[in-house]
Amino acid sequence: MSKAKALIIILSGADSPIKVRLGLTLAWRTKNSGAFEDVKLLFFGPSEDFIAKTDDKDILDAYDEVLKNNIMPQACVFIADGFGVSKALQEKKMELVHVGQRIAELMGEGYQPMMF
Repeated sequence: MSKAKALIIILSGADSPIKVRLGLTLAWRTKNSGAFEDVKLLFFGPSEDFIAKTDDKDILDAYDEVLKNNIMPQACVFIADGFGVSKALQEKKMELVHVGQRIAELMGEGYQPMMF
């Protein structure tokens, strides 16, 4: 029996930083644990502005763990441009993509969305 593939989508922002931290933590803790076959991480909407600007140490530490566990976070280029945070996200090693299209591709590859 094959394992599920996780698509973690973080939508929450400054109004709910605990959800951002939970999504990040789930991503890095399960990436190499064997819980899932694979883990992908997308930021969308308010989470893009939040992660670009936050100075919350716990969230930044969790984000660093994501990178250390070889997860390439992605964010919506349209939203990032709208918030004016494209450069800041790219400096955080985040790839800017067309998220709607990316979600459709990943779901077509069997990834199951989980939203935070």
